[in-house]
Amino acid sequence: MNVFQMLRLPDLVSLLNLICGISSIAVAAQATIQAAISQTAAHNGFVLALILLLIAAIADGADGYIARRFKGGELGEQLDSLADAVSFGVAPALLIYLQFGQINPLVGDPDPLVAVFPVFYAICGVLRLARFNSMASSKTGFEGLPITAGCVMLVTYMLLSEDLVKIDFLLALTLCLSILMVSSVNYPKIRNVRILAFVASIFGITMLLYLYNIEYMRIFSVLPFILMLMYIFSPFFKVPLLSNLGSKEYRNKEFSARKEKQ
Repeated sequence: MNVFQMLRLPDLVSLLNLICGISSIAVAAQATIQAAISQTAAHNGFVLALILLLIAAIADGADGYIARRFKGGELGEQLDSLADAVSFGVAPALLIYLQFGQINPLVGDPDPLVAVFPVFYAICGVLRLARFNSMASSKTGFEGLPITAGCVMLVTYMLLSEDLVKIDFLLALTLCLSILMVSSVNYPKIRNVRILAFVASIFGITMLLYLYNIEYMRIFSVLPFILMLMYIFSPFFKVPLLSNLGSKEYRNKEFSARKEKQ
């Protein structure tokens, strides 16, 4: 069968995810070359590369929702994982290296330390995806930090004010996220439509502010950064999971508890 005939609507959204990941790499590489030639910082190009990864993250969340609402194709799971490997594994690793790995990308020597951490992150991300594909899917959570969340955590940090983005902290954050992705820590699956819509709207506002004023965008980026921190630390705190709020199961349990009290 022709591969294009096998594509379904969720697969097209996964391809959008992949396109954004590839475009992010291309934009970051172009910005790095321009900065090297003109000896000036190409911040706008690098920020656009980060914004493209946010769009990829929205597409990744949307394809799962669409696949649950509509019948997915045979390519679905494999295509989604391959797109995630590029957009949330390879792309952020390359962006970190291109932005912080070399003083002059054309003639300067690379910094081995800045190269090692992003490579380790990409390897852990691919291993996490491979483990996910080889294990039975759980309806309640993920084993290990989802690679999408790891990428968005890095992106939201790098979108902050330049005074707040420090290479030492970025590398430490990259290492921690890498370990969490291949760990056995259980992270919640967020299926609540209201929560997903809220997070998507936050990302959407960030993108609109990029078009309007980058400085405003950097200030607003504190909010998605805090939201991602909350998700990263959620398994380590004994608090009700936000993903349960508003779900059918949660409402049924709440109704049963009230009925027992009566």
